[in-house]
Amino acid sequence: MTVCRFENAIQKEALALYGFLRKIEVRTAAELPSAMAEIENARKEGCWVALQLGYSLGAWLEPALMDEGTRSTKGDVPRMTALVFERAAHEPAWESPSRPQSGRIVNAAPRIGLGEYRKKISDIKHWLENGDVYQINLTFPIDVEIEGSPELLYREIINRHPVAHAAYIDDGESQVLSFSPELFLSRSGSILTSRPMKGTSPRHRNPEQDLISARTLQASTKDRAENAMIVDLLRNDMGKIARTGSVKVEKLFDLECYPSIWTLTSTIKADIGQASFFEILRALFPCGSVIGAPKIAAMRYIRQLEREDRGLYCGSIGWMAPNGDFSLNVAIRTLVLEKGGAGVYGVGGGVVLDSEADLEWSECQWKSRVLGNVCDEGWA
Repeated sequence: MTVCRFENAIQKEALALYGFLRKIEVRTAAELPSAMAEIENARKEGCWVALQLGYSLGAWLEPALMDEGTRSTKGDVPRMTALVFERAAHEPAWESPSRPQSGRIVNAAPRIGLGEYRKKISDIKHWLENGDVYQINLTFPIDVEIEGSPELLYREIINRHPVAHAAYIDDGESQVLSFSPELFLSRSGSILTSRPMKGTSPRHRNPEQDLISARTLQASTKDRAENAMIVDLLRNDMGKIARTGSVKVEKLFDLECYPSIWTLTSTIKADIGQASFFEILRALFPCGSVIGAPKIAAMRYIRQLEREDRGLYCGSIGWMAPNGDFSLNVAIRTLVLEKGGAGVYGVGGGVVLDSEADLEWSECQWKSRVLGNVCDEGWA
């Protein structure tokens, strides 16, 4: 049975989709227009659609990257998957499993070491010094092995680390466990909202240390500059489809608290009129917060830096309603599992000229702790 839920674990509420009808997949650029039309027809017929947009879909949405977007994905994985359902129901969020560790992570190992990571940071700084880019988001995969139930593992983690844009999808072939705190885009009528996150610091058990961590982040010139850079990028992207003068930054550098991190979040809104979902994705996908600036240049350098395709990580997961409203997260803090319990969890962060490689490496380490203490191993 196909299971599909989108949870706001902070508000303890969920949107669950029922009555699975069919799957729409995109494996080539030529399939994209017809798939978008099929999604549009499905929602006009009263269906709900669950969306999984892989990061590399962006190369097929941006004309400047189209000729470079032929890099294969592992195992011919679709760059976009849409699951069509008959109906949706608002429900309470899932509670923690009654039996602890009914699903658990038994191994988690980054695919690169500190030495290779330092070399990549050095390469990025060379490009930054030349003025080719201002920021690049560097990521890498962590190989994960689980035992037990993926659903119960999701329930255990989401109740330990509640976020507003979580998702659990099991289509019978793979499971997606997304613990994302970041909203990429939501549409309500003609209003489009984005809430990029940029700038993070770890939580501490000691209240005094925790407060220092929060205040240091909020006052950090580096983190505020990174956040402002991405806000400007998203404002520009929204401006491609928005009504003139309607793009507004409603909040800037809001400090938000989660069980494992503090983060800076900004809010941008725009009136996009009757712009289609396809037009919106062409203008904005992938989210600038997981790429860098300028966006296209950063995407090109990311292709040079990162060994493998990011897959669903740094793409987007969300739902579309029959009236065309939708909500898409940024697919960070997301674990994708295949049959047998093997999976991949991506991690990364933005790099600017004054970034320090070892500090960025440590940041990646504590970002992975949403999966548990087993993720502290293998980082030497």
